[in-house]
Amino acid sequence: MHANPSIFALTVAATDLAETEGFYRSVFGLEPIFRDEVSVIFKFGDLMVNILDENAAVSLFAPDLVCGAASHRGMLTIQVENVDAEAQRLRDHGVELHYGPFNQPWGIRVITFKDPAGQMWELAQPIEPAK
Repeated sequence: MHANPSIFALTVAATDLAETEGFYRSVFGLEPIFRDEVSVIFKFGDLMVNILDENAAVSLFAPDLVCGAASHRGMLTIQVENVDAEAQRLRDHGVELHYGPFNQPWGIRVITFKDPAGQMWELAQPIEPAK
C-alpha cells in the first residue's frame, strides 16, 4: 500500500437505480461518467461514487447482506460556501433534511440528508469555532 493511500471510489447499493440517478443529477447537478444496466457512476472531485443496483451488489458484498436504507455506517461530506442556502435549495428539490442547519462547536455549520439509496450526506460550511 502507498504511504498516503487515497480513497478513489465508494459503492452504494440502491433499491431503485433510476430514482437514485435522478437524485444525483438533480440535487448535485452532476452527469454520470458511466452507466450500464446495473450501475451509474458520478464523480465528486477525485472520488467516484458508484451506485449499484442492490441485486447486482449481492455478490460484491457476500457473504454479508446488502443493508436496508435505515442502516447507516458512514457519511460523505461536501464543503459548501453557504449551508443555509444549500438547505433551502435541497428543500426546493423535495429533499428532507435529517439534521440542521446546526453549528458544530469545532467550527462547521452542517446539514445532513440521505439519497434514495440510503447513503447519508453532509454539507458543511466552515465557521468560527465556539469559544
